[in-house]
Amino acid sequence: MTINTNLKPFKRSSRIFFLLTFFLTLLLSVSGGFHFDKVEAQTTGFSVKGTQIFDPEQKSFIPLGANLVGWNYYGWDTEAQSTLQDVDKVEKVWNFNIIRASAGLKEQVWEGRTYSTKTWQNNRQEALSALDKIVDTYTKRKIVVMLEAHDWTCEFPKGNDINLLKDFWFTLAKRYNNNPYVWFNLLNEPGFTPGRVEPEWITTHQQLIKTIRTDAKANNIIVVDGTQCGQDAGIWGTESIPEQNSAILSHGKELKQFDGKVFPNIVFSLHMYDQWGYQGQRMDSKLSDYLDRVHAKGHAILIGEVGDRGQGDTNHRETTGTAFRVAPQKGVGILAWHFQPKDGFSLVKDRNAEPSPSNLTPGFGQYFWDAR
Repeated sequence: MTINTNLKPFKRSSRIFFLLTFFLTLLLSVSGGFHFDKVEAQTTGFSVKGTQIFDPEQKSFIPLGANLVGWNYYGWDTEAQSTLQDVDKVEKVWNFNIIRASAGLKEQVWEGRTYSTKTWQNNRQEALSALDKIVDTYTKRKIVVMLEAHDWTCEFPKGNDINLLKDFWFTLAKRYNNNPYVWFNLLNEPGFTPGRVEPEWITTHQQLIKTIRTDAKANNIIVVDGTQCGQDAGIWGTESIPEQNSAILSHGKELKQFDGKVFPNIVFSLHMYDQWGYQGQRMDSKLSDYLDRVHAKGHAILIGEVGDRGQGDTNHRETTGTAFRVAPQKGVGILAWHFQPKDGFSLVKDRNAEPSPSNLTPGFGQYFWDAR
């Protein structure tokens, strides 16, 4: 879920070649060389090679799925049981191969209203039990469960919250490091500073990546949301996104290679809302250009959230169509927000009825149904 951000070819002589080679060799010998130690990726699980994701059988994996409730998400507690009950619909009706399960680590407060006083620190065993059930239910059917921390939408964790996140991801990484069908989406929609990228996008994610890769020694896929409330654009028109607005374009490499090490199996994630459909604009060329530039940087990317509340939702209405017209042909996967539509973002008109062509929301559910 996002906060509405409307407010807003040559030859060289052998002599020259010899001299260049000599001086380069000398430089490397003095400096110790340009060397990065690689944190080894698991060979039996999912892997990222360039811009593509591969499954444990080394087949290309293009995500298609939806967001569901994990644990302690803004009072949607009744939906956590629904997440378990919906597995047949997810697998057999929608043919989804991935879900993204939201977890709340802190008290759940939205616009001054407290929806839950549970926290990761005080209710750890309850949280782990809930997440274990979801992971077991879905991954035994070879459906990816992307776990995500949802407490810092459009901002960054500070102070003790960094340690809270480290503890959360260390615990989950140790718990699920032998299950490649569990992915870790570190932060939901971090930061909102149109025109620039906050350094916290780099430093916070680097700390969490090290916690998972170095401390917990887990090589599961790590998913990193772009900034600007996850939309990574910071503009609301159809023009090309300035690189300085986009964390993924301008700083993605710094999450894959830092502290003298290469950290493999990093996938980036884009969320598409008002910055991708403001006032009903079609932004296909903007998305195509953005994804091409991300791929040119050598990054793998998916669309982790997209959806709308129906015909009157002007600022979101075109986003799903844009996603499906552009992303699949570039090998980019898409996840719906949301499978359990308590906030009005619904794939179906009547949730109590079985999904069918006559029960789909036009322009949202219809696209995901046709993509099955």
